[in-house]
Amino acid sequence: MQNYLHIIPSLIRNPRVLVPAALLCFLSIGILSSITNRPHIDEGMFASPASNLVNAGYLGTTVLETQNSPLTRIDERTYWVMPLFLLNVSGSFAVLGTNLFAMRLVSLFWGMVLILAWYFIAREISQSKHVAILTVAILAADYTLIDVGSTGRMDAMSAGLGFCGIALYLTLRNRNLVEAVAFSQIAVVLAGLTHPNGILYFAGLLFITIYLDRQRISKQHILVGASPYVIAGSIFLVWIAQDLIAFRDQFVDQLFMGGRMQGVGSPLYGFVLEFTKRYPQAYGLLSNSGGHDGPIRLKALILLGYLFGVAGVLLIRSVRTSPRYRAAMYSALIFFILMSLLDGQKETPYLVHLVPFYGFFVATTIAFLWSKDSRWKPIILLALAAFAALQIGGMLLRISKNTYSNLYSPTIEYLQNHARGDDLIMGGADLGFGLDFPQNFVADGRFGYYSGKRPAYIVYDSAVEQSWLHSQFTAPHLYEYLPKLLAEEYDVVYENAGYRIYRRK
Repeated sequence: MQNYLHIIPSLIRNPRVLVPAALLCFLSIGILSSITNRPHIDEGMFASPASNLVNAGYLGTTVLETQNSPLTRIDERTYWVMPLFLLNVSGSFAVLGTNLFAMRLVSLFWGMVLILAWYFIAREISQSKHVAILTVAILAADYTLIDVGSTGRMDAMSAGLGFCGIALYLTLRNRNLVEAVAFSQIAVVLAGLTHPNGILYFAGLLFITIYLDRQRISKQHILVGASPYVIAGSIFLVWIAQDLIAFRDQFVDQLFMGGRMQGVGSPLYGFVLEFTKRYPQAYGLLSNSGGHDGPIRLKALILLGYLFGVAGVLLIRSVRTSPRYRAAMYSALIFFILMSLLDGQKETPYLVHLVPFYGFFVATTIAFLWSKDSRWKPIILLALAAFAALQIGGMLLRISKNTYSNLYSPTIEYLQNHARGDDLIMGGADLGFGLDFPQNFVADGRFGYYSGKRPAYIVYDSAVEQSWLHSQFTAPHLYEYLPKLLAEEYDVVYENAGYRIYRRK
């Protein structure tokens, strides 16, 4: 192998070659994931208002049960999530039609934007295009980023815009600080209008600005930086002023749903859950989701790889004493602290906001070791190859399961063949894609407890089961209600590894 080691620096010397190649790899695997992975409940809920905007001219979520719901008038206006992602998806639907792939293509685009932004972030912090290119290669192969980038949620878009803001600031600050502040803050504002996690980038960019340029900041820069918030805030106020009561009710319900803010009330518990829930769930130390199997414990090696990178930047003196690297490390810490406090549900897709830091730290550590001792180079190459193969291989294994065709489509086909036009169907909002969001389908996670409705068919899947298990702590009455309802009033008529269909007796 030593005879070929001299090739490696030449391969990573030209970003015009490797960066597009890495993005093409990310896009190719992301497309395969997009067309083979069954839809998620969130995707159905977010597709509903985007579809209504294109087809009926209003941003209402009509797939959800509204009778006795705390989400006041959500069928008319959707306030419980930020609007920018919904507008982006509606644009994709207008061009490509209302379908799952059109929705996921939005996330794929922003996933590539995120990776490209990190080329510039890594280059500016490390002052090395080799480290920047290696960072891009690591991120393009990352399982979490591919997963988030091929899922129709707003996480990839929010992270893409947020990291664009940081990249713009770092790239422009030495040339024109006013432009750096203006363009970076615009991107961060847009990230916040995509998802409340935009606050991570507001805090991170504010810290970077003060840490690196506190001696250069003047009143002009403060005014320029505040302007995007004033303009966007004014537009947002006009939007919510159309129905302030609906905004209040939807926002409050979303804010406290499922213990989302429990980290604020109990910060220590919020930090503990990071290590007992979010990271174990993301890296294969807890259970598989329905319809998926395989050696998921191997994903723990990915986490070990990122811990190696974090340890590396902390132990390498030239790195940890660099002001630019300190800005990156403190920013990652700020992100981690805020996520620990503000996300009590410990959503694994939110790792899209932290994994890029980890990938950059791994690239930095590898570059340092590579430069110190040639004897380590074969081991470094093998470790890098194994790290990428583990993640890409894991994603390809999931793709091979093709849960869309093997689990989701047969479930939809059964409902289409057996349910009559007036038969009410209840299940996760993800069923809306296959059923084409018909009038006789409603997503009601409480299955008629508050509405009193009794559907002809109930579709039960792993997401419903997780919600039911969680209700043991948040809503014990629902925990007792659902199994009793199914046992007394329904029979199982169809089942596969991902779904179970109940028909009313």
